[in-house]
Amino acid sequence: MNMREIDQREIYGIRWHDNPLLLAREVVIASTYGKAAIATYNGKPCGIMGISPMWPGVWSVWSFGTDDWSKAVLELSRYGKKVLEPFVRVRGAHRVQCESRIDHHEAHRWLQAMGAKADGILQGYGRDGSDYLMFSWSKDYNVLFKTPKDARAEAGPGAS
Repeated sequence: MNMREIDQREIYGIRWHDNPLLLAREVVIASTYGKAAIATYNGKPCGIMGISPMWPGVWSVWSFGTDDWSKAVLELSRYGKKVLEPFVRVRGAHRVQCESRIDHHEAHRWLQAMGAKADGILQGYGRDGSDYLMFSWSKDYNVLFKTPKDARAEAGPGAS
């Protein structure tokens, strides 16, 4: 109900609806097939991250939040690395993917910091004709998820 506007544009842009109650239902259903966690700040939900199967070996990862998202991003990054990565590995994942609206630059930076590679542009992918980027992790990348700390360590001294 209190999702950031950029997350609303991204998520509802690839849904049949703009209804937060239907989205909550979809998230609950998706997480029953996979796994998800809600991060809180001052006792209120501020972010969620989850993963659900698409077909054998391929999983979809998703995340969104409120205006307090920045308070949850590190916790959710760690959750991805420590919980979601081993969860899908033991289930035979060879690919994890995520679609992100072309103008959601913050999401793109986070996905790349988490080790995702940009596969390419999905032209006209959104229901309004907007472009999306496909990001993915592959077993060939060695790890499926990185925490921001992992990404900074790989980048070397002076990286932010």
